[in-house]
Amino acid sequence: MAEALDEKESMVKVFADEEENHGFWSDLPTELLSSIRSCLVTERDYYIFDFVCKSWKASPNLRLQLQFPIDDYSRLHESPLLMSISKRSGRYNFFHLLHHTYYMDLPELLNKKILYSKDGWLLVMGGKFAKEKQVFFFNPFTRKKIDLSDLPPDTAFTKFSFSGLPTSEDCVVVGIMNLLSLMEIAVIKPREDNWEIEDVDFRQTDENYPVKKFCISANPIFVDNYCYCLDVDGKVAVFDPLDNCENSLEFYGMRLSQRQRDSLIQSFMVESDGELIAIFLSSYGRIYVLKPDASKKNWVNVEDLGDEVIYLSNGGSWVEKRRVSCDNNRIYLPMLYDNNKAVIFYDLKTQRYHCNGYDFSNTSFYHIKQMFHSVWIKPT
Repeated sequence: MAEALDEKESMVKVFADEEENHGFWSDLPTELLSSIRSCLVTERDYYIFDFVCKSWKASPNLRLQLQFPIDDYSRLHESPLLMSISKRSGRYNFFHLLHHTYYMDLPELLNKKILYSKDGWLLVMGGKFAKEKQVFFFNPFTRKKIDLSDLPPDTAFTKFSFSGLPTSEDCVVVGIMNLLSLMEIAVIKPREDNWEIEDVDFRQTDENYPVKKFCISANPIFVDNYCYCLDVDGKVAVFDPLDNCENSLEFYGMRLSQRQRDSLIQSFMVESDGELIAIFLSSYGRIYVLKPDASKKNWVNVEDLGDEVIYLSNGGSWVEKRRVSCDNNRIYLPMLYDNNKAVIFYDLKTQRYHCNGYDFSNTSFYHIKQMFHSVWIKPT
């Protein structure tokens, strides 16, 4: 018995000596942890890394600027990227949600304006001269380009959308110019020769819901082949772009409260499983997520996104399923932190702004870089 106890005490002493000599995992140098963190790729990698201990989770992220791995970007497929042009270099930067920034030279987009982003494709407009309105699809990862017919030079369409992959025969492109009670709608399919342009007067539609004005505030979205538009007061207009737009035009009776309208500075609209979701950003930082009730006459507040994550930008927004549990209730925004290195997200539950890899938490977006001309895009 005494020999067994002596042997046990000896083993404990050996383990204690090893811990004293080698230290704990939590005692690794911060520089080494940051170097390891910078090599992680997927969100699951980050989740496991942060779960080891508090010191690992608190280690800073060494975010580098790297050339886009155009020959092998499969490891980036999991995460959408925030795409924005650098005014200094003329290159396009692609900000990853968790780690480095990638850059790419895209001469095809020189002096062009990105109108909309969806399914890995960009809808782009521009030309050699200011009045030229050449419109085309462009995939920055494959460099494939699909030309559309030019828009008339005397038009001023500001909001655009397309229904799906431009390589599909069913793809529909919509452009909208809106002025109070009047709206001009342009529609085309990729293989058609000309845009169909129609003028719509809201004062002549829907006697049961007269609309004196409609000021579109976000890019339209497609749901079941119908086009939905959101205005600054929270009203929604819907029409069939392949039918007579004015005859098919309907309105949902929702409106924001006076308090919400007074503080509203930006709005977005996305589709989730066939349902509309509207997102409103207030001047004091609060983000409201709303959806129509069954009667389509009132907005209902959404307090939990479930297993979904929202990505917002002026050039297109969307919803997708979360990949790791820590993504609960997150809304990723076109905003950057730490000298334009890291993407900001809003936690719908805590109603605060955060940033992956940083000890940052705030109720407002002041002192955060807003990327007004950026778009979310996901390699396909």
